[in-house]
Amino acid sequence: MTPRGSHERKGRGMEYFDVLDCRGEKTGEVIPRDEAHRTGAWHGAFHCLIAYEQQGRAMALFQKRSREKKIAPGKYDVSVGGHYASGETAEIAGPREIREELGLDVKFDDLLPVGRRVFVYCFAPGVREYEFQDVYLLLRAMKPEDLKLQREELEGVAEMDVEMGIALLSGKIPFVELMLLNQDNDKGPVRVSAADFVPCIDHYYLKLLLLAQRLMRGEQNLLLI
Repeated sequence: MTPRGSHERKGRGMEYFDVLDCRGEKTGEVIPRDEAHRTGAWHGAFHCLIAYEQQGRAMALFQKRSREKKIAPGKYDVSVGGHYASGETAEIAGPREIREELGLDVKFDDLLPVGRRVFVYCFAPGVREYEFQDVYLLLRAMKPEDLKLQREELEGVAEMDVEMGIALLSGKIPFVELMLLNQDNDKGPVRVSAADFVPCIDHYYLKLLLLAQRLMRGEQNLLLI
C-alpha cells in the first residue's frame, strides 16, 4: 500500500486526497481514495445542483450514479459531485467535474456558493464517507439531450420539477414519475422515491431544492445550505 505523503495523482495510478482535520483544514498529508473511505479520513468534495426553467416551471437536474460505484451505486444525487484530488480547490475541481461528468463548460464565477456541508455516513463495512462538501447552485438554461455524460460515473440524468421534488422529499407524496436520459441519449420513464437518493440524515436534497426554488423566484439573500 502506498503510504500517506505520496503525491501520486489521478491518471498516473491511484487517486489521492488531501487529508483534512475536523475543522476542514488541510493537514499536509495525502491519502489514497480507498484508504480514505476505509479509515474514515476527512477529505473534500464539490457538489453542484443545476436549476433552470422549462415551460414556466422550475426544474432541477439530478444524476443517477453508475451501478459500478462503490458508494451508493444506482442512487440519485446532485447534478455534479466529485472529490478534490490532492492539491485541488473548488475553483479548479468545480469546472473540471462539471465538464467531465456532463460535458458542460462553466466558469467558476457562474456558480453560486451556498455553504459547506459536513457529511458523515457509513455505507457498508469498510466504506465510510467523511466529507466537507462545498455546495453550489448553477442557473443554466439547458436541455439534458445536449449533455455528454461520463459513462464511468453516471448511468443517466433526470429532470425533476422542483415543486414535485419538494413534495416528494418532504414526505407529502410517495414517488414521482421522471424521464431518465441514459448514456446513449435514450429516454425512458422511471418511478423515483425518496429512498432512491443517496442516503443522508440531514434532508440534504430537500434543502437544495428549497434553495433552488428561492433562487429561481429571484431571492438572493441568505441562500445557505
